Amino acid sequence: MERLSITPRPERHPLASGDVVAEHFGGVPLRADGRTILLPGGPRIYVLHGDAPGSRLVIRRRIFAPLPAIGFIGPTTSVARLDHGGVLLSGVRLRSTAWGMLFDGDVSRYTDRVVPLAAIDRSSPTAVRGPRGDEAATFAPWLDARLEAGNGRDLQAQRIIELIDASPRSTVAEIAASLRLTPQRMSATCLENFGLPPKRLLMLRRFVRVLRRLLADPTATGRALWEAGYVDHSHFARDCRQFLGSSLQAFRELIEHRDDPA
Repeated sequence: MERLSITPRPERHPLASGDVVAEHFGGVPLRADGRTILLPGGPRIYVLHGDAPGSRLVIRRRIFAPLPAIGFIGPTTSVARLDHGGVLLSGVRLRSTAWGMLFDGDVSRYTDRVVPLAAIDRSSPTAVRGPRGDEAATFAPWLDARLEAGNGRDLQAQRIIELIDASPRSTVAEIAASLRLTPQRMSATCLENFGLPPKRLLMLRRFVRVLRRLLADPTATGRALWEAGYVDHSHFARDCRQFLGSSLQAFRELIEHRDDPA
């Protein structure tokens, strides 16, 4: 007798760009150095408003240059530095669960990479127009069209993210068991939807959530680490070296006097 699958089917109901966009970045007068610091996470979609032969993206030791005018930056596993090449930059960071709503295939192909958006969606515009500095107007029409033609919500992917965020001390095995997923299926789902294996996904989401909190409030260190499930400061320091490539203090100095990193 064939075993019934318990994998939830994607919901089919109207979605809006707010369901897939976590935040906007860029669209403001350029800094003198023309660079934007991208925190680990993503993915992101951006547009360079003008010719930028000097543009580049640096992720760990990998350099992508020059950048496509309209690009897709896959999930990133460390801090990335995006050089605008002297032109205005607009972008959106997508929610973790957005990939399956917008596209088909496996997002892990694009982890720590940047490709032209047209390489993923042939119908994507070759030029994006919108009021200067209005990132929502720049991306909303295309996102709305993708959502209308997309796949709806993947409930399984959403539940994974919800469980990771709700209980940062949970292990991958505990999350898989609560969703009745085999370790193999849990791994495949995370790679396809989030571009990372389950353990790395859990570690990265916990780290970035704490990092954003500490950048906003440096006095919250002890409480923020405890609430996120860190054993001690050295545990968090190891994650800083892994995901930032530096200490927290060195990263603060890197972004000093900047707007919040994207």
